[in-house]
Amino acid sequence: MKNRMFLVAGLAAFGLFAGACQLDVERNDDGSLQIEAIIEESDIATEIALGMAAEEGNVTVDLKDGYALIAATGPSEDHPRTDSFSFRLELFVVDGHLGANVSDAKWNEYDVPQGMVEIWNEELAKELEAGAKEDPDSTLVAVEITEDELRFEFRHETEQSKS
Repeated sequence: MKNRMFLVAGLAAFGLFAGACQLDVERNDDGSLQIEAIIEESDIATEIALGMAAEEGNVTVDLKDGYALIAATGPSEDHPRTDSFSFRLELFVVDGHLGANVSDAKWNEYDVPQGMVEIWNEELAKELEAGAKEDPDSTLVAVEITEDELRFEFRHETEQSKS
């Protein structure tokens, strides 16, 4: 379950919630596109659970202003018990791309060692950077977590805006 629980952090950070996302697209005067993607709190936990292959277990997401509290429980891979995992997730813009920071991580109510959390954050940064290179024409302008939703704003360059 440890790897699956880390996947929770990854999915939350990447915002891989395309099925639950509301999109608003507008063309700017220079021909580029302004894209706003909104994911409601109620959809985030469902999408994370689907990404975890929906084993028996439970995922909860509690959005706060500026961060999300994510918790998951499920059967242990090694023992006949239920494991729990929780963490705080902050999202931000770094050089036009998504950045993420996991903190306050707990495994079965015990603090996850800070060294492990730092490794997770390094891995998240690498994955987010790699993902950003897949679409060099898109720039993340803003990301905001409110009590109700997760909101992303992108600028996407088009052939018209590049010329």
